[in-house]
Amino acid sequence: MNKITIIGAGFAALSSVRELRKHNKDVAITVIAPRAELHYLPGIIWIPSGIRKREDLIVPLGNFFSRMNVTFHKGNVTGLRDGGRIVETDNGDVANDALIIASGGRFIKKLPGIEHSITPCEGIAAAEQIRDRLNALQGGTIAIGFAGNPNEPSAMRGGPMFEWEPLKTH
Repeated sequence: MNKITIIGAGFAALSSVRELRKHNKDVAITVIAPRAELHYLPGIIWIPSGIRKREDLIVPLGNFFSRMNVTFHKGNVTGLRDGGRIVETDNGDVANDALIIASGGRFIKKLPGIEHSITPCEGIAAAEQIRDRLNALQGGTIAIGFAGNPNEPSAMRGGPMFEWEPLKTH
């Protein structure tokens, strides 16, 4: 295995880089993401209340990529070919011998019934949308919901909902 491609620049992608480097100092690693930055998603719970802003939660990855000897490919993934051996992006194709998809949960919106919701898993922009909509409210009741996975009953996906900082009242 000579070339490994990782799609994404979040915790899973960066953990994959560290683990790969621990086991093989020479393998070529390419990370594909729109920007060479980590969005610190655990902190987005503080955006709607105004305690944090977008710029507080963005960590530049240039130094990390340099230390880890990673090639960064700036682009949005548009498809896969040849059984995943070619990753198509809006900035050219990237060939690989192994592929790690670590792009996170923003694709959850494709599930029927939630296409018009705003979910914190979508990232900083979603938290900003929640903040803006809350600030525009004149009053009323807010309903926040989440559900478990019937195929994985022990999994809990609603933890961040309990951590939202108390919001201003109107």
